[in-house]
Amino acid sequence: MFEAGNLIGIEVSARPLLGRLLAAAFLFFALPDGYAAETLTPRQEAEQWEEVAKLRLQAARGHELQAERRRREPFNTTDGFTTAGDALDAAGDGRYSASEDYRIASKHWEKAAKAYKAAGDPDKAKNALENAAITWEAARRALREGADLYKMAEDEFDSVNSLDKKISVLRKSARNLELLMEMR
Repeated sequence: MFEAGNLIGIEVSARPLLGRLLAAAFLFFALPDGYAAETLTPRQEAEQWEEVAKLRLQAARGHELQAERRRREPFNTTDGFTTAGDALDAAGDGRYSASEDYRIASKHWEKAAKAYKAAGDPDKAKNALENAAITWEAARRALREGADLYKMAEDEFDSVNSLDKKISVLRKSARNLELLMEMR
């Protein structure tokens, strides 16, 4: 027979499932049809791509600031890294992350330009294309700087005979240079 303790245990374990089902039902009935696939006017689409591009630019600039701080850390006595090579490697990683965000932002600017053209706003389209070109060059610059930081880290790791870390930064440097060649 069923005991009261077993029924309570079943009820307690069923509550999270019931809560999830109620939340899903609420979302299903509360959201308008096609909410996720909401149709936008070309201008609205352009403005959204522009907003996303600006957010990516902010993230890229944050990565660059962080990379610059890490690049300077080998010269501080209070750094949090084991070696100067580690700090330079981390700075190179920051530049790579910045480059990724710049490249994505450039693509978003291009999408914004296309949508502005469709909306009949050639001035905004031209401005977005100019921003795409500037952002693309920022991505290339960040990759070059990252490769330079990896080279410096390689030299540091070579001087302390850290072969594993040296191999790691060699691969990262090669990746950056390969991407630079593809970005021409």
